[in-house]
Amino acid sequence: MEWKDIGNSIVTMAPALGGLLAPVTGGVSAGIGAGIAVLGKAFGLGENPSPEELKTAIAADNDASLKIMVAENEFKLRQRDQDIDEMKALLADTQSARTRQVESEKATGNRDVNLYVLAWTIVVGFFALLAFLLKIPVPPDQNGVIFMLFGALSTGFGQVLQYFFGSSKGSAQKTDLLAKAPAIKG
Repeated sequence: MEWKDIGNSIVTMAPALGGLLAPVTGGVSAGIGAGIAVLGKAFGLGENPSPEELKTAIAADNDASLKIMVAENEFKLRQRDQDIDEMKALLADTQSARTRQVESEKATGNRDVNLYVLAWTIVVGFFALLAFLLKIPVPPDQNGVIFMLFGALSTGFGQVLQYFFGSSKGSAQKTDLLAKAPAIKG
């Protein structure tokens, strides 16, 4: 008996859990372990049941389909909690960067010139390389290097735009969404 057999047998009742377990043939990852844990707890087997124990418990329980659906919802809830925790960490990281910038300017009384010089260098470099690519044909043996540089500058350009124009607004929207989200009771 393997986890994929259990996944295949419950996939119609619990698509997330069944789909998670169905391809498993070897070791168990953290995400799969969370799915196994909620199934095990639903059937009173603890958080680390063997495939055989779980298969036997499912076969012997008249309310197995209901317990599997409850486990599915518990698993989805755990996944949502993880998503919220990740979003909180991302927001905290963004807030930390903003706070560092503000505190630095308060402490020194000056703006961080290096930040603006670097940002303008990336923006000017991006548009200069874009103009160069539009006006001058690139030799075929050099296009790999040029396009790699263009890719790096495009990424940097996007980050500059996000830092100065996008991240604050997006962070504020995400903070508002998190504040309005219903509390998760466990």
